[in-house]
Amino acid sequence: MADKIGISVVTACYNMADYIGHTIRSVVSQDYPNLEYVVVDGGSTDGSLKVIKGYTDKIHVVVSEPDEGQYYAIQKGLDITHGEIMAWLNADDIYLPWTLSVVGEIFEKFPDVDWIIGLPCYLNNADQCVKVSNTQSAYIQEYIRNGWFRSYLAGYLQQESMFWRRRLWEKVNGLDLNLKYAADFKLWTEFAIHTDLVSVSVPLASFRLRPGEQKSSSGRDIYEEEVLRVCQGLKAPPIMWDAIAKRGLRLRCLCRLVIWKKCRVIAYSQERREWVLRTLCRPLSRVSLSGLFIENAIR
Repeated sequence: MADKIGISVVTACYNMADYIGHTIRSVVSQDYPNLEYVVVDGGSTDGSLKVIKGYTDKIHVVVSEPDEGQYYAIQKGLDITHGEIMAWLNADDIYLPWTLSVVGEIFEKFPDVDWIIGLPCYLNNADQCVKVSNTQSAYIQEYIRNGWFRSYLAGYLQQESMFWRRRLWEKVNGLDLNLKYAADFKLWTEFAIHTDLVSVSVPLASFRLRPGEQKSSSGRDIYEEEVLRVCQGLKAPPIMWDAIAKRGLRLRCLCRLVIWKKCRVIAYSQERREWVLRTLCRPLSRVSLSGLFIENAIR
């Protein structure tokens, strides 16, 4: 088992004592034989560091010092890692019990795959899974490169379930630390210059919903401003798609349902008992038509 492909994961934490233990356990409890786990604490004052130190026998490196924000901490952590496969997991999100096993097997089996993403999955504050997207999306390389995977167009990409090879990371300049909220968005546009994002048919992580508390919600306006700044130098989306998508949620969802493109996907074949890679035609939507009916009925 020691020759399993190396996976490096970084978690940045600042005053997340209520959640960081859940996050750490979701990583280290998998007992992946070639895991390098780094936790970077920004000088928390709420007891986060005490929680983190309770897992020092499972964490390879713990850094605790004031820094200039989340992305500085993530960059700092990734800079000291060595694994061939890389990722970061925010201090309130979690991996699922099978995540590292699946990720390791996929990257070993498909050496030409450099970047993957699982199905979006969401967690509430009671640690309940409250939603899993029920279809694999077409993550079109051109669309990501042009910044079209943003709120009103194709929807934002879910960072917590992404993993990539170090060789891809080394082709870009890391995170743009001039961006305080949307450095991940810019990173995806830069990754997509070099490779496609391959969809995996299962969830690989769960995003914790904390409306009004997270940067993704409390800082949404700033995030959107930074996204627009990144997109200024990129190709504009098709005029008709742009116009229709801006007219509301229902039309936005309809656009994602009707735009189908060829893409690479990975799914598990029960007949063959192995993961398989195929090029298929898939919609931009990560939710099926029946799933959208349900979502609309419970609003």
